[in-house]
Amino acid sequence: MILIGAVVLGLLLHPVAFSQAANNQLVTTRAEQVFTPGSVPTPGTEAALRRLVAGLASGSPDYDKLSPQFAQIVRRDLPVTHPMFSSMGELKSVTFLGRGEMGGDVYNLVFVNGGAIMSAGLGNDGKLAGGFLQPVTGSVPTPGTEAALRSFVAGLASGSPDYDKLSPQFAQIVRRDLPLTHPMFSSMGELKSVTFLGRGTMGGDFYNLVFANGGAMMSAGLDADGRLAGGILQPIAPPGR
Repeated sequence: MILIGAVVLGLLLHPVAFSQAANNQLVTTRAEQVFTPGSVPTPGTEAALRRLVAGLASGSPDYDKLSPQFAQIVRRDLPVTHPMFSSMGELKSVTFLGRGEMGGDVYNLVFVNGGAIMSAGLGNDGKLAGGFLQPVTGSVPTPGTEAALRSFVAGLASGSPDYDKLSPQFAQIVRRDLPLTHPMFSSMGELKSVTFLGRGTMGGDFYNLVFANGGAMMSAGLDADGRLAGGILQPIAPPGR
């Protein structure tokens, strides 16, 4: 996952999984990982994710179904995740979005009172070994975020982003990372669809982008001047690829 001007609650197999940055401050970091294509979910990831979510909502996760390292993280973060999931109510649907760059399966979860984008990775023993969590809310995107994201993606693919439409801080990050993001987006080809998933905890809108040769989950947040100020990029291989 590439983090660009945003906060994520966790990264697959990292000890910060399910933890939020102190004081909800915006962070700018970069974590380059290998993109592993996949067209169908890994057997067992959806069931493991459903079981984890049910355990978080009840306040009693089944730690025996988690790897030792991940069990420690889940136990540590339960005071945060238990009220979060219990407040969202019944889980209505779980939709596979694609395979993430570290091999974990990414899903969109819809609850009665909210939603979340989560990933799940299994160890060799079949135990849930980690994942990232991004709560999302809202059914309507912030005006301008989809257009800003489409323009941004087109600029990355061409190798010439319109830096005037980015905040100064974000423009610096995009310019720095262009040697990585330009070949990534140019290789994925035509953008076929952009689907709104919900609003993140920091206010950015999350979208699922499907290209001719790949996919990505991205978020977009605008500043007071309407410029793209940051977001999250998670390359994924969408279903059917």
